[in-house]
Amino acid sequence: MSFTGIKKSPLVSLPFLKKRLRSITALGLRNLTVKEFNFTVHFTLHRNEKTVAFYTSESVENQRSPEWSYLKLPTSIQCLQDFVMRIWITSSENCRLFLEYDVHLDDSLIPDEQKDDSQRSNNSLWLEMFGYQFTHNESLLDNQTDVQLNETGSTIIDKKSKRINLVKSYNKLSILRMINVIDAIRAENRSSAQCLERLQTFVDAHEDYLSKIKERESRHLRVENLRQYLQSQTLLYEQRFNANQQKQKIIQERKNQLEQNLLQLLRKQEELNSYINHLNQSKCLLHDLIQLITYRQKDIINEIYRYVYPIVNDKNDEYSIGNIKLPHAEDKIYQTSFTRERENEIEAAVGYCAHFVFIISQFIQLPLRFPIEFYGTSPIKIYDNALQSSE
Repeated sequence: MSFTGIKKSPLVSLPFLKKRLRSITALGLRNLTVKEFNFTVHFTLHRNEKTVAFYTSESVENQRSPEWSYLKLPTSIQCLQDFVMRIWITSSENCRLFLEYDVHLDDSLIPDEQKDDSQRSNNSLWLEMFGYQFTHNESLLDNQTDVQLNETGSTIIDKKSKRINLVKSYNKLSILRMINVIDAIRAENRSSAQCLERLQTFVDAHEDYLSKIKERESRHLRVENLRQYLQSQTLLYEQRFNANQQKQKIIQERKNQLEQNLLQLLRKQEELNSYINHLNQSKCLLHDLIQLITYRQKDIINEIYRYVYPIVNDKNDEYSIGNIKLPHAEDKIYQTSFTRERENEIEAAVGYCAHFVFIISQFIQLPLRFPIEFYGTSPIKIYDNALQSSE
């Protein structure tokens, strides 16, 4: 495909640079004839017309002269010189093929003096390679087209010279096909309108019958809906009934368990009451025994008190034990040989009496009125706290 280069600096021929797909750094379209106001445009690249796309570009919104750069092409196809480029327009969620270019890259670089983009033809393609922008040569395209028309009978023509560098989807044959399609669509619309009119006429003529049919169908639908609703409600009530039965069963089991626990508690309460009664009886019996023991102790004390406390006080304030006179507590010299003649007898009497009192007090568990220190035959000490001197 022959392209012309446009750049601010003078254009020079670069015959040593091979134009391949990897050389394309940017590409774009000019003056797209799209009738929609809101649309998106993107392109796909193919090896030929029958293969799937090996590259799909990003979509550009509402641009009639879109541009794409920084193309990330697959490594396996970067050496291609011939490929098919298809332009797709998407509007209102409908995607359609708008243009199709058959691109053939070659080594020819023809300067293009056309500077203004507004003077360029509609739906034109440009490629940027080696820092230059290249477009198809309209004159070369026309010459090649004339050659093809004049030499249709020839069987040996150079394949490269026969190529149409840029094939657009809106050529004469495409326009004829679109016109035929439009006529067919219009005929189909007219046929649809006629069928609609006939159907409306039929509906108007049989409106009563159709209304009855509609009413019957509505009743059928209503009955069917009620039947389905009844089935769903029945199923729901069955599930609830089963759940309630299960709950009642659990409640009954719990009730039986609580009744058993209540019976056990009642039995334990009866046992506890019997224990309490027995304890009360024991307390009463113990109280009676304590009173009896106390009375008996008092009775015993009344019987033996004269023996437990055999100290006798006469009218002269003299104390005696077993008819043996005791010295006064205030007398500190009662132990001397000059004042006491009967010391041994007194000690023996006091010792026997103290021993006897001590045995009886332990037997009846009665505390002594006068504490006694008794050490066998050693001197006995009796402490009377009522006196001033305790010895």
